[in-house]
Parts: sequence; C-alpha cells; structure tokens
Amino acid sequence: MEIETKVTVNDAMTSNVVTVSSENSAADAAYLMSQNEVGCLIVKNNSEPEGIVTETDIINKVVAHDIKASEISVDEIMTKNLIKIDPGRELNEAARFMSKMNIRRLAVVKEGILKGILTAKDIMAVSPELTEILVENARMENQIGHENINPPVPGVCEACGNFMDDLDEIDGKFVCEDCKEDLEGDLI
Repeated sequence: MEIETKVTVNDAMTSNVVTVSSENSAADAAYLMSQNEVGCLIVKNNSEPEGIVTETDIINKVVAHDIKASEISVDEIMTKNLIKIDPGRELNEAARFMSKMNIRRLAVVKEGILKGILTAKDIMAVSPELTEILVENARMENQIGHENINPPVPGVCEACGNFMDDLDEIDGKFVCEDCKEDLEGDLI
C-alpha cells in the first residue's frame, strides 16, 4: 500500500509575518524591512490584511521619483488587491498560481486572518522541484513577444544549482550573475 503525502502551503509558509499599517510612511516600511531582513510587509490596519508593500514598490514609487520616503504613506505605494491563498492548499498549486500571476509572494489567509506568507524561497526550501514551475513560466513569458527583453526571475541557476532571486536567460538557460559572467567570458 502506497501512502501519498501532500505538501501544503502551511508546511512551507513563514508564520512570523512582519506587518505595517497603511498609515505608516514609506520610510517606516523600509526601516521595518531592513530591521527584519525581509523584502516585503503585509499591510494590516485591523485584523484583516489589506495589501502588500515590497522593496520594489519603494524603489519604483518613491526612490525613482525622488520623493522623500517620510512624506509618502504606505497606502500610496502598496498593492491593494492582496493575492491570498488558503494554508490547506497544495504547495504545487501555489507554485503554479504564483507563476501564472507572475508574483513571488502570497499572503496565507484563512477566514480573513493572516496566517503567514509564502515566498518563492519558501517553496525552494521545501520542494526544490517546484521551482522549475516558476522558471518555466518565466521562460515562456520571455518567448511570447519578449524576444529582446529578458527580465530577471527567481529560481535555480541552471549552471551552478544555487537558488537566486535574479536569474537571467543566456542561450536558453537561466543563470545567476556569477555564472552569467563566466558564460559571457567563454563567448569572447
């Protein structure tokens, strides 16, 4: 008799989620991210999560526009339509969903209560083979109307095997910055 074990979102998620109020400033959010060594914060005003603010939000919506971070609220820069998943869902389903939505983080919510956060790194730590789903989606996105544009994607470097937040596509392979330099050096 074969026992089938399913890995759930609950098995992989990070339970200790750092949160911020939408009324806080972008500077407050950046400070919290720095102190807690995280790349995003879930925005909560009461018990229910309302959105997410990421390092990229701060860079693209504050720094790139030369706005003083202490003078802009989290509410003005956060993503308000928080994408959520139930902790009981299967991890492979979550990986496919993240790939389809082109996101690296999912809020884990049950009955309106924040239970955790699931990131691409969490998936890699628990089930490395699911990272291929994320990498394959990025590869397909690059092939559909983006032949000359290859944005960085998270995943496992196909040269060294390390998980990295930013992989670049070189000759049909997704590689990290170090391996990219090695490969480009071989081409010269």
